[in-house]
Amino acid sequence: MEIYTIGYGGWISSPHIGYTSLYVRTDVGILLDAGECTYARLTQCGLSWPDVVFISHRHGDHILGLPTFMLMARRVGKRLRVVADRETLEAAAELARLVGIENSLPYVEFVEASGPMTIGETKLTFAPTSHPVQTLAVRIEHGGKCAVYSSDTAPSDNIVELARGCDLLIHEVSGNPGQEEEAHRVGHSTTADAVEIAKRAGVRMLMPIHFYVDPPVVPPSVTLIIPTPCGRLPI
Repeated sequence: MEIYTIGYGGWISSPHIGYTSLYVRTDVGILLDAGECTYARLTQCGLSWPDVVFISHRHGDHILGLPTFMLMARRVGKRLRVVADRETLEAAAELARLVGIENSLPYVEFVEASGPMTIGETKLTFAPTSHPVQTLAVRIEHGGKCAVYSSDTAPSDNIVELARGCDLLIHEVSGNPGQEEEAHRVGHSTTADAVEIAKRAGVRMLMPIHFYVDPPVVPPSVTLIIPTPCGRLPI
């Protein structure tokens, strides 16, 4: 299993770090979230067309890049498999219509993430997070390795259980220690929250992601993986 960082910012972060998006390579290619310019960044990183695109929720920094993939699917004659909860799938279809590419919809396969699924030899398991709109985290397992992507969430026991015993937890950090009240109020976590979740879940490594304007300050005590544009992490 290999994890590639396409972007690691929030909606109002520095444009240089992009919006949070990851590419997981197992026996299949899995794109996790698609904010603006994700397709361009994916190609700049030399990554191949994904076998599946997981959209965690309908907020713009996670979905606004999806129409480009829909349009490219039509152009190159490929199927685009989009996995999400029902609310997000409906938003994705409506987004295609709003931007005038509804003729691309026949090339899109919408798959509801209503339970565990297997794609190739890779297993995906989902859990709801604590966020203002319906949002899913995902656990990816292949070849005895495991990674969890929290997406946007306040501290959640669901993430602890989903990540239990995994190699890597990729957890959002929209605030720093001392900003917990503000972050939790809008369904986000701080770096201290992410470290605590990682420790409770017993993961080997933590990758903080979804940085906002302030640079992250991460408490010690876990093995920390720092994302970089087009960064590759074998686990």
